[in-house]
Amino acid sequence: MKTGTDKEKHGVRRKKALMWISVGIVLGLSALIAVASAVRGHKTVIDLQNYVNVGTDAGGNPAGLLDVDAILTDLHLPKQARRKRGRTRYPDVYALCTAKMYLYKIDADHVRVTVEADVDTLGRYGITFLKTTWEQQMKGFVEGATPTPIPLPPETTPAPAASQKPADPDGYLTSLVDAKGNGLNLRAVCEAVQKERDDLCKEIFGNNYDTTKTQVAFIVFTSGRYANVYRASYSVTYKPEDGSEPPPGSTLWFTVDVYNLRRTEGKILFDGTDVTICASEEESKRLPSNGKAIKLWGGGVRADGKDGFDLNGFVKFPEQPTSYRLANGVYWSPTYDRLDEDMVWSLTAVNGHSMANLLRYARKEIYARYYMAFDPKTEREFKEHYESYDWYEPKDPDLSRLMTEAERQNIRLLREIQSLIEK
Repeated sequence: MKTGTDKEKHGVRRKKALMWISVGIVLGLSALIAVASAVRGHKTVIDLQNYVNVGTDAGGNPAGLLDVDAILTDLHLPKQARRKRGRTRYPDVYALCTAKMYLYKIDADHVRVTVEADVDTLGRYGITFLKTTWEQQMKGFVEGATPTPIPLPPETTPAPAASQKPADPDGYLTSLVDAKGNGLNLRAVCEAVQKERDDLCKEIFGNNYDTTKTQVAFIVFTSGRYANVYRASYSVTYKPEDGSEPPPGSTLWFTVDVYNLRRTEGKILFDGTDVTICASEEESKRLPSNGKAIKLWGGGVRADGKDGFDLNGFVKFPEQPTSYRLANGVYWSPTYDRLDEDMVWSLTAVNGHSMANLLRYARKEIYARYYMAFDPKTEREFKEHYESYDWYEPKDPDLSRLMTEAERQNIRLLREIQSLIEK
């Protein structure tokens, strides 16, 4: 049985224990705050030159890349804060991500680099720059650099534009790729094939028919009347208006040849077309023995040694910079801006993907940037592809309503070219 004195002593000990616990909590919080302050860059001097890569873009103009992700990593700052929490909770991250870089060309190999940022905000978090202007050597093509030159300061004179690439010499084609291994613009050829196909089918079946493209090949002849031929093989089946089964013998096979393809001043021209009805599917697919034939995969010549996708999972368009992350957290790729038609046709089939399939991915990546969720049954390949990258976070509803008009035009163009080469 405790006496009154024992109870008083116990109360005193309890108060002392609570006091020490409170002191410990306060000291612990202070230590955490101190650590957090240190982690967030207090008394940190950054040499920006270590995070800037300067070279030329695809057009040969000065271009550079400020690796903000590397700065955030070295300062132990959260990269996801640029998108998920924004400028309110992480002003220092926002200030770093909105920094602007300018280039002034000094000579053929050197530029002056100037970085502008919210130095007042950074200073409050103990982050300062060793220097904001310096001279730096350009070192070839900058992978991940902006596709056009970084804007020059108002008082400077822009660098002269790169000269135009000379047109290939005239002559009959011996390949459907140029000297760099990029595909050629075959719109006129594909449109001629589809016109001849539809004219033949309507003449025989009216409007009641279904066609299937069974093979595409490009043939360079060693002898005979043609120098080369782009050949599409088809099967066509009569489709009764009442929806009944087609009668026996209602399928025929034929080929459409576009002959003597040549490139003149960057355009693909040809001398004419031929249509041949065949006795069987085998005959329609038989390639001539007096020439070298290359089968086309999804409308394009296969190019060995090329990758279909860049480091962020976007389709790699020839002679275009690979994608990089913008200050607002969105990943740039060639489909972010309006596509040029020749740029699309420059794609070729690669290992594991036909040209038509690459066009599908190029369309789907636009939706993926707006976090569209892909159907696990009908779009499984796209779902698995984009979910393998950290930047893709499907949302419900997606943000595709925010798509720019340039992106919508790209979707239409990619779908149109895909239809031209597949049908």
